[in-house]
Amino acid sequence: MLLPHELVARHVAPYVRALVARYLYAKGYGQERIARLLGVTQAMVNKYLSWSDEKILGALREAGVPEREASSVAAAAAEKLMRGDRTGYLEMLAAFMNTLLASGALCRLHRRLGAPSSCRVCIGLFQGAGDEVLDELRRTANVLKNVLPARLVPNVGSNIVYAKPGAESIEEVAGLTGGIIRLSDGRVAVVGDPVYGGSRHTAQVLLLARRRWPELRTAIVLAYKPSCVRLLEAKGLVVKVGPHCCPERLMDDFRRGLEGAPRRPLALVSLGGYNLEPVVYVLAEKPRQLVELVRECSAASSAAD
Repeated sequence: MLLPHELVARHVAPYVRALVARYLYAKGYGQERIARLLGVTQAMVNKYLSWSDEKILGALREAGVPEREASSVAAAAAEKLMRGDRTGYLEMLAAFMNTLLASGALCRLHRRLGAPSSCRVCIGLFQGAGDEVLDELRRTANVLKNVLPARLVPNVGSNIVYAKPGAESIEEVAGLTGGIIRLSDGRVAVVGDPVYGGSRHTAQVLLLARRRWPELRTAIVLAYKPSCVRLLEAKGLVVKVGPHCCPERLMDDFRRGLEGAPRRPLALVSLGGYNLEPVVYVLAEKPRQLVELVRECSAASSAAD
């Protein structure tokens, strides 16, 4: 009987990795470079590229994996590799695999291969409960799937974080291990489960704001839309920073912008820069306040952008 992780390794991971390889190849990457990025041999990359769409998507479909979701996750993971974010690539794919196990998407295949019909191992293993912060973030993420439109999700994906009371470190701020990504059919998908330290970048932004305003406990990153920014400006202070000279200066720019804010900001806008997409970090005390602001930004961007 296969262990759940063996099931993923044999019936899911190779085909998702093939989608990543094909995405990189379509972007002009050569086989040797793709092999180095994926940590496999060039022969394996050649094999991935020789597979037809039907072979790859058919295998995922047979395993119980939503095709569009797999394709979107693979594209998002490939984009992380293209930006040199190898850790983000691993986090994205690992979170996706865990999400498949936690949701029960692979249970039918597992039972066909010998798992007992009463098995609930994955659901219990990956969906632990009992932590107030994690539970609230999980509920909020599920609401956002139906509230957050794809046009408000940045190209690099979105994430939402929620800090423990008094949090001062990334390990005290929960975030989604994979994030929120756009699907090819216009929907969004939540990849991964909330864990402490699950989104280091968005957590860092929140922690910078908490140095002056410790009542701020949650943040979400949205795509830059002028109509959304205007709506937020009408409601409160919006701090704008950038364009940034390089990714390495990003947090320093955020820090200076927040230190110079005359009062607590509702949002922090990054105007982008070299290899950086403009985005909006919305800040609030409670996740439900973020959800309401996302609703309002959605309506504003639908009408104007």
